[in-house]
Amino acid sequence: MSVVYTLSLLNKLNLLSKQEQEAKLAELHREVLCDSLRGYFPQASLEEIQQELLTRGLFNFSEIETLDEVLMELEGQHVWETIQQEYDYLKQLWNGPDVPIFIYPLTKYRPIVDGVEVKKSGVSYNNVLFLFVSTELESMELKALLAHEYHHLCRLAYLNKSPHEIELLDTLLIEGMAEWTVENLYGEKWLSPWTKRNSQEEALKMWEKYFTPALKVKGVNNHFPFLYGNEVQGLPEWIGYSLGYKIVQSYMENRGIVHQEYLHKLSSYEILKGSVYKV
Repeated sequence: MSVVYTLSLLNKLNLLSKQEQEAKLAELHREVLCDSLRGYFPQASLEEIQQELLTRGLFNFSEIETLDEVLMELEGQHVWETIQQEYDYLKQLWNGPDVPIFIYPLTKYRPIVDGVEVKKSGVSYNNVLFLFVSTELESMELKALLAHEYHHLCRLAYLNKSPHEIELLDTLLIEGMAEWTVENLYGEKWLSPWTKRNSQEEALKMWEKYFTPALKVKGVNNHFPFLYGNEVQGLPEWIGYSLGYKIVQSYMENRGIVHQEYLHKLSSYEILKGSVYKV
């Protein structure tokens, strides 16, 4: 598998939308973009697939009227070709799994993180990867986005756990390893802002107080407060992402640079043991 040429589907949606009434656009959006994804979500309805992708950053049906311009810009920027070339490179570099990659425009309704509007988003599942991109992205940002998300799939292939079996430590390191990889491949400039949110001293305090008692908590859905923060629980925004990166960074400083294919196959507790973060 490789990059799916979603541009043809998006052009189809754009063309059909000009022939439909506004009230029908949500249904058209769902049918054109989600019907071909049924095989990746066998237990989900089309409505559930659509909603899942919308929550991850997919442009919504109210934005179809500007799709013409967006698609022209993305095509002119050779987005699909850039992602295909980088995927081929990373797959060989990491001896990674063969997966389909779907690329869609990012919604214009974007969150602000550390004062900066989000320009990209991605999500990886066990067998498929989705990238949501804006027209403002530089080529290197596209590559960094792909590397982060594809790294998740490489790590998940090694862990071989269902989302219900994954422990909190696994989740922290899945994010931390992916972001360390971005820095290693493309440079510090392309790191996500959450990597710099906390000092080592602050991170260690949070680690000891909130994370060490919860490292074996299973189920990705139970990890969200630890990853994204929870004011009521005293967890700062993005603390889990920041900690995951700092653990991997600490491991690398202590052990020296490790080849990615080897790093993928280290257990989460081996990585933790080699860092300054102790249980």
